[in-house]
Amino acid sequence: MQEEIQQNLTPGEVRILDTTYPTNVTKRYLNRKKWERPNPDVVLSFIPGTVLQLAVKKGQKVKAGDTLAVFVAMKMHNTVLAPHDGEVVEIFVKEGDKFHKGASLFEVRHCPNHES
Repeated sequence: MQEEIQQNLTPGEVRILDTTYPTNVTKRYLNRKKWERPNPDVVLSFIPGTVLQLAVKKGQKVKAGDTLAVFVAMKMHNTVLAPHDGEVVEIFVKEGDKFHKGASLFEVRHCPNHES
């Protein structure tokens, strides 16, 4: 069904099967930020905080559930865990950095068959 619906023919049109329907499209809709699929390799913060300790280095192999970092948020220590087996290819923060909710902290490239 997804292939049968075509959008963005021209602003204000949607085509379903062989029929084109006029729509009311606002400027705000046309200028919106387009949705992008999130990168599953990038670890995002779930609350704002301050990095207390980094537990990994760039290029290090990790297993799912390994500690990547410890941070302080609301006077509590929290840990950031590796989402899957892989290699740390980028660290976007350093000790002492403050970050906001949704900030990119690490990039862990998925590699299921690695030796640690």
